[in-house]
Formats: sequence, structure tokens, C-alpha cells
Amino acid sequence: MRTLAFFKKTLLENLREWKILSLSLIFAPFFVYVMYGYFHASPTTYTLLVQNHDGAGSVASGSSRPAAEDLMAAWKEAARADGSRVFKVIEIQSIDEAIRQLMKREADVLVEIPAGFSASIDAMRASGAAAPPLLTNRVNQANLRSTMAMAFSDYVAFQYAFVAARTLPPLLVTVEQVGGLRELSEFEMYMPALLVLALIMVMFTAAASLIKEVDKGTMSRLMLSKLSTAELLVAVSLSQVIIGTATLLLAYLAGVSVGYEPRGSLAAVLVVAAVSTVAVVAISVLVAAFLRTIFELLTVGCFPFFILMFFSDAMFPLPKIPMFRVAGNVVNVTDILPTSLTVRAFSAILNDGASLGGVQFELAGIVVLTAFYFAIGIWLFRRRHMRVA
Repeated sequence: MRTLAFFKKTLLENLREWKILSLSLIFAPFFVYVMYGYFHASPTTYTLLVQNHDGAGSVASGSSRPAAEDLMAAWKEAARADGSRVFKVIEIQSIDEAIRQLMKREADVLVEIPAGFSASIDAMRASGAAAPPLLTNRVNQANLRSTMAMAFSDYVAFQYAFVAARTLPPLLVTVEQVGGLRELSEFEMYMPALLVLALIMVMFTAAASLIKEVDKGTMSRLMLSKLSTAELLVAVSLSQVIIGTATLLLAYLAGVSVGYEPRGSLAAVLVVAAVSTVAVVAISVLVAAFLRTIFELLTVGCFPFFILMFFSDAMFPLPKIPMFRVAGNVVNVTDILPTSLTVRAFSAILNDGASLGGVQFELAGIVVLTAFYFAIGIWLFRRRHMRVA
């Protein structure tokens, strides 16, 4: 009964603190729409500058135009599975202007097509021993997009050259799809991480539920009422699971409203979300142990929030630093944060169509980390805020 009474009290107080609650509920759906708008308005299209030295009179046999123009057409037509173009091809005359654009990151790669390109293609068609034409790539090493753009442009150029010269490549490669049934857009790949942001926001409402009792001086009365630490945390956890689930559903519906098509079960997502919310509550107890006022929570408390956000792969993918293996699964350094495992579980369910059985390692890891953080958090919280003077 004490647990239910404190659960009701905590839930009502969270509802009264509408500013913090509104921030928690709106934050993740807001980012879903922002990221969708960003990727929709600015798809990953590489700017490819072309300096063409193949003269207008150099027409490859069997074609009505120079081979260089055919190659540029191949670059322009290169597209992804969703129909978006890989390249924005711009023919440029001034090498100095092209280098300036590369240095300013206004373009990603410059390709120089040599004089006699069409003649070389003809020679290769007539004799496989003919010397191939030489394309010169210029890239800005400080621009990470340059390497990817060059790889794509080279691949298209190789394909064009083999077809135009009617020769076979030295190596044949075939592709067999595994996992998903279709190529994921960048927004779809980010969606699981955006849902985890909804759960991370619970840190503020959960910590606030505990810190308010310390800030208002009511913690001593709770101790006199014989409310145990376990009862207090069960009540707080239940209220935060409700808030966390509601926030996640809002973010999920925001994604669906802009065309996101999850492959896995929403029920499986909700199970992982509930367990992960309790894990965030455990971290919140640890945070609350060092704070005494709501003001401190909204200032100093932002530091652990950003740790969870940035080191859980919730904002951008981080390099994987493996520590050891457990039952054939790699445990990385960032996996000491339960939300890192949540991102992996959501990705497996939503984008790969996995069931709960497919994420049992991540679920087990979240449970173990929850117990670990609760143990440390409870000890510190009782030592700092629940000691009888």
C-alpha cells in the first residue's frame, strides 16, 4: 500500500511539473521530425566535378557522342534503391576553381578525363592488350565525403569502361542480400537511436522525483513513515515507465507519420523500452545522490544526460572498441551504458525484424547493468540523503 501511495504521489507531482514533463515528451518527437526534414531536404548526393579533355570530335565507335559524355551520363544516372541520385555532376573548365571548391568542401571529388579517352576505349575494344585510359581523381583529404565519392565514381567508371570496351573485368563479383528486404535510408537507420533519446529524457523526470523530496525536506518524513528504499524506487520506476513508454510512443508515431516502416513488432519494442527505462531510473538514482535541488538537476544534471546521449550511439555512430566476448557476443566499451545496448536492440527489432529472442543478449545486459547501477545508486543515495542526523 505504501508503494501504491507513493507511486500516485510521484506520478501526480510529475504531471504538475509540466515544464520538465513537456520537455521529456516533446524532445524525442521533435528530433524525429528535425532529422527527417534534414535527410529529406539534403540527401547524401556527392558533388562530382568533371574536367573533360576528350575533344568533341573524339567519338567512340558505336556511339553518337564522345565516350567522355557517355561516362558523365553514367555518373548522372547512378541511383540508390530509393531512386535518389548518387552524384550531382558539374562539368568545369578551370582547374583552379575546381580545387577551390574542393578545399571549401563545396564539391567532393574532381575527375579529369584525359584527351583521347574515346580513342582509348576504341583501342581496348579492338585489342584487350591496349593501354587503358587514365582518369585522375583529385580529393580533399580533410573531407570524409571525398573518399566515399571517389569510390562510387570509380566503381561507375569501371562498369562503364568494361561495357564500352566490350571486355570482361578481371574479377566477377556477385551480391547476395542478407537481413532486410530493402535498402534502408539514412533516416531509417537513425530512427532506433532517436527512440532511445525518448528514454534518456526520463533521467530528468526520475531524478526530479527523488531530488524534490530532498529539496523540500520531506525525505525525513518519508523515512519516518517507514517507506523502505525498495518501495520508494519501485514507485518511482513504475511512474517513469509510464512516462518513458508514452514518450517513446510519441516518437514512434512521429516516425511512422513521416513514412518510417518498422519491420519488427511494436510489442517487442515496448518490452525493451520498459526494461531500459528502469535502467535509466537506476542511473537517475546515482545522479540524484550528488544533487540537492532541481536547479542543480537542470544544470549539473545535463552532464550525465549528454554522456548517455553521445556515448550510446544515440546521436552519431561511435567506433567500436571491443573489450571481451560473452556467449559469442562482443562487448564494447560503450556497452557499460545500458542505453547503448538499447540502441542495438531497437535497431535489430525495427530495422532487421528481430524478435525478443533475437535481442536476448542485449536484454540480459540491460538487466545486469540496471542491477549494478541500482546497487551503487542506492548506496550513495541512502548515504547522502537518507541518513538520520
